[in-house]
Amino acid sequence: MAAAEQPKPALKRSVGLVSLTLIAAGGILGSGWLFSPLLTAQLAGPASIVAWVIGAVAMLLLAFSFAEVASVLPVAGGIARIPRYTHGDITAVVIGWTAWVGYCTQAPIEVAVVIRYASETWPELITDTASGALSSLGYTMAAAMLIIFVLINAVSAATFARVNSTITWLKFALPLIIAITFIASRFDTDNFSAAAGFAPFGWQGIFSAVSTGGIIFALIGFRHAIDMAGETRNPSRNVPLALIFGLLIPLFIYIALQVAFIGALPASELSNGWAGIEASHGLGPLAAVSMTLGVSWLTAAVYGGALIGPTGGALVATGSNARLAYALARNRFLPNFVAHITMRGVPIYALVLNLVLGFTMLLALTFDNIVAINSAAIVLSFSIGPMAVLALRKQMPHVAQRFKIPFPRLIATLGFIVAALIVYWSGWTSILVLLAIITIAILVLFVKRLVIEKKPLSSFDAREGLWLLPFVGSLTLVSWLGNFGGTGTIPFGWDILLLVVLMLINFRIANWCALDNDKARIYREAHKPPPGAEFDEPP
Repeated sequence: MAAAEQPKPALKRSVGLVSLTLIAAGGILGSGWLFSPLLTAQLAGPASIVAWVIGAVAMLLLAFSFAEVASVLPVAGGIARIPRYTHGDITAVVIGWTAWVGYCTQAPIEVAVVIRYASETWPELITDTASGALSSLGYTMAAAMLIIFVLINAVSAATFARVNSTITWLKFALPLIIAITFIASRFDTDNFSAAAGFAPFGWQGIFSAVSTGGIIFALIGFRHAIDMAGETRNPSRNVPLALIFGLLIPLFIYIALQVAFIGALPASELSNGWAGIEASHGLGPLAAVSMTLGVSWLTAAVYGGALIGPTGGALVATGSNARLAYALARNRFLPNFVAHITMRGVPIYALVLNLVLGFTMLLALTFDNIVAINSAAIVLSFSIGPMAVLALRKQMPHVAQRFKIPFPRLIATLGFIVAALIVYWSGWTSILVLLAIITIAILVLFVKRLVIEKKPLSSFDAREGLWLLPFVGSLTLVSWLGNFGGTGTIPFGWDILLLVVLMLINFRIANWCALDNDKARIYREAHKPPPGAEFDEPP
């Protein structure tokens, strides 16, 4: 009898608004602020400030869509779970797998950045200063860090949130101190019009800065609040607020750093134009500028930020990625054991699986390869947010706790276009990586359903997944013929216009492909009160 009364292990709603906001902000303030001021300035000059605003608007459009969706379906690993409830299995496996593969690269990226900066003190951590290739000792340190992040997350979601909150407050303080010191020490307004003017490379440079200059890589970290929605108190209120504030606070810090960096550059750095600026230093461009200012303690602050920022980002990524693997297992796209929850409410096997995959990627791939997979895969998965907004408005029209965004069709359409544009701006190589991931995901689904589970083809939700053909086809064609790693056959400007038109058509197709109301109700029929309770196994 006593055994029967044991509580069933489940995810616990223990994360509040402040903690969730800091999870989103902590995911954004990873390693991006250390190198993005230089990369964006090289690509767009002083107009990199405009690129940050464009990137923020793009991410806000997506954040608004997910804010409404998460208020209706506040489930753990939402990016993997939600598409199944709105567009069926094929859509869910493609979105879920691309997001999962992208997520698996996040913690290794941040750990590699930490070790590169730590090699300034312990050079034996790397074998090549140019590429940052890790030595045996470096790999050992990377493995140790990844294991520590797993252990912190394994205690409980509340413990993870408390540790992350402490780290994130430091991540707020250090870059702001650096920006204020730069402005107070040397701020040359002539830099904003020097070397061919404010926008030396025009709009192409600005758009390149948005995607390949580290802006999207930085700002996309708000997604972690979506994945923790299943463990958030009062999710219909806290998730939307955390998404918005968790994006706006780091954005202010990034823009402050960008303005301070441009103003503090010595005139000699601009002699070869913006593309030729180097600001080279082992600790990155901010440390290089601080050396020219003669503020000795500032380099120490940069060094501290170089270690704390990526460390916090890796901690957050480890936790949210476990929820994504857990969600894939709940959708039956990964083995059932991955969905196991401990009595502390933690998906422990998902944590271990992601640890193994992440460290394997670190061993097998170059740093540039890992970054390319990360940005393209994760952004593609974000296309489900705008699609789900309109689908859920039809499938679940009477949800009392819904966070209603204004002009939902307009915001959802713009968000869908933005997601496609960001994938396009990430370049032809990233598109090829995406095609490989999508192909593998669909093959895995077919083998599992047809061979292992012996289910008929009618169980695949094929009609609901048809939108993927024109969507992926449009991205592939325009990227191949376009100006971001492609052949350049389509002139710049016309390529973007063509993709926008194609995505307007594709979004209508995606809306048509949504599950009908009866089928959608069957897929979520185990969703019982209280509001926000976790979904049961899909049928």
